[in-house]
Parts: sequence; structure tokens; C-alpha cells
Amino acid sequence: MVMAESGSCDQRRDGRDMRHPGCGDSPAWPETATERTPGMIRRSSADQSHRDDHAAAIRFAEAHGLQHEHSRRKLPHQWDFYPFGVGNFRRARNVVHGSLHGRSITAFEYFYFLMSDSVEQNGYQRDAANWFLVCVVDLDHPVPPLAAVRTAWLEWHDDELPGPIIPIDHERWSKVFTLVGEDEDFGRAVVTNENAARCAEADIHAEWRFVNDELLLWVWRGRVDDQLVTILDVAKPLIEAAERYAHAES
Repeated sequence: MVMAESGSCDQRRDGRDMRHPGCGDSPAWPETATERTPGMIRRSSADQSHRDDHAAAIRFAEAHGLQHEHSRRKLPHQWDFYPFGVGNFRRARNVVHGSLHGRSITAFEYFYFLMSDSVEQNGYQRDAANWFLVCVVDLDHPVPPLAAVRTAWLEWHDDELPGPIIPIDHERWSKVFTLVGEDEDFGRAVVTNENAARCAEADIHAEWRFVNDELLLWVWRGRVDDQLVTILDVAKPLIEAAERYAHAES
């Protein structure tokens, strides 16, 4: 369950390349030539983009009977594994919570800045803004730890993954994801051939992780109003399989 905000530290991980895999050098918020001046970048277009995203998230929440909050500063500090704890100025925007498609969820757009390793004209160094759409789904009861991470992003997880690799006999899924967990039987019960095919067919840059009585999913550069319903639909069979397995074992 997502807890109320409380005090937490705001330190970023040290000693790693802070360039996110897959994002390249493209800025998160487009700039035009008229918006750039020596030594600074004007944020007018970014501000307008934020207002548009905020309005779209409100409309989405109203349409689905969810509660909406503009931001919740301490929300991302409840978890200490990737993508949380990376970068500076971390914050949660467009927080929505309530019941969606029969599941209790809290979702938000998790923003942070990565230190750029490129220096622009006049000595100006730009930080790269990045974000994930994060969805936290409440489970009926705790389940064993299990994570499906994109193989190309493995290095970003360091040694925080919950156990050894669990091989999955689904070629398309295994080309993209690596399954990690302590209970191999649980992993195979969750990532069946049918569920692996559903995940592989979803054209989104996503990862997921079961932690106690929650499932966390995150989509690189996702938006609440664009991808939340899609990822929840893909995740529901995984959740149901996890809850059935845990009931059978108890």
C-alpha cells in the first residue's frame, strides 16, 4: 500500500554513468532556436507542456472516477530500487489514485534530472530531464519477490534485483526481458507462455516488480492519460496469477 508522505533523504546514486539507456541525447522538452540564449534555456515551452499534461491528467481522472493531485513530493522516496533513487530533483506529478478496472491503484509521472556529460556553448551544461509513468497496484496479500526487467537496462539495477535469473521458455519475451526472483516456481506460474506473449506484444518500454503486497510497473516516458489503462490491462493476468499461486501455497 502506498503510504502517506514522511521524511526521507534525497541523495542520488553515485559512481555510475547517469545517462539513461535508450534516451540518447534527445532532450525531454523540445527547444527551438528562439528559446535558447547563451548560458540559459528558457522554459516557456516546457511550462506550457506541463500545463497541458496536467489538464489531460485531470480529464483522465474525472473520466475514470479517480482522485487527482498535481504533485506529491515525497511519494517516490517510498522505494529504494530502480528507477527510484536515480538523479536529482526527483518528484511525482499528476498523481491519480482510486479503483481502476477493479484494482486499487496509485499512479504518477516520476520526473528526475540526470547530470549531462556534455558541455554546450559558453560553458553551459544542461541537465537531461527524464520521466517514467509509475503504477502501483495493491495486491490482496503479500507474494514472493519477483521482477521482470528489460535486459538492456540490467546494469541500471546494480545488485538490487530480488534473486537469481529465472529462465523463461518464450523466445520473443526472453529477447526483451530478464526475469529475476527467489522462487522459480512462482516466477513460472506468473510468467506463463500466455502472459509472456501479452507482455511481449505490448509496444511499451516497461518493467515490473512484485514487492510484498504491491506490484509496481513503470513505463519510460509514459503519461497517465496515454498508457495507464494499457499497462494495467497487460498486468492484470500477472497479478491474478501471483495471487492464485500465493493462495495455493498458503
